[in-house]
Amino acid sequence: MNFSVNAMNPAFSGTMLIPYSELQKKGNESHETMRQLGQETAKFAKPEDMQVTKDGILVKVDDAKEKEYQAIIAKYGINIQKVDTPITKNDNADLSTYTFMVNKLDPQNAKARAEKYAQMKEPDKSKEYINVYNQFKQSPYATEKPAEK
Repeated sequence: MNFSVNAMNPAFSGTMLIPYSELQKKGNESHETMRQLGQETAKFAKPEDMQVTKDGILVKVDDAKEKEYQAIIAKYGINIQKVDTPITKNDNADLSTYTFMVNKLDPQNAKARAEKYAQMKEPDKSKEYINVYNQFKQSPYATEKPAEK
């Protein structure tokens, strides 16, 4: 009997990685491209089937839709990779998101800020998160920010 790795561990099949390096190649277009990728990805995956990682964005796509998803994403000039990385449940989603935002806004102090944030108690923690979120939303890194023409 022959078994493939995917047959033995089907939870990993269909996991795609959208590498940040691919978005960086797009330069100034990357924010608009990210918005378009998000819209396309939402057709194929639920929010709980996506995860931001240090290498890029993981997306769990149904095996039956994998080739279709790859073709749609390829039209934006982005090469996605099939990986054997499961989507993990993140109990510290707010810390992960906060860390991601401060890494973009203040890379020199990001680690210290994230550590301080992790030690905060409510309501200060919520206030800090909202403050950073609002700064991020206005920054060139935000996908919600309209593309400038």
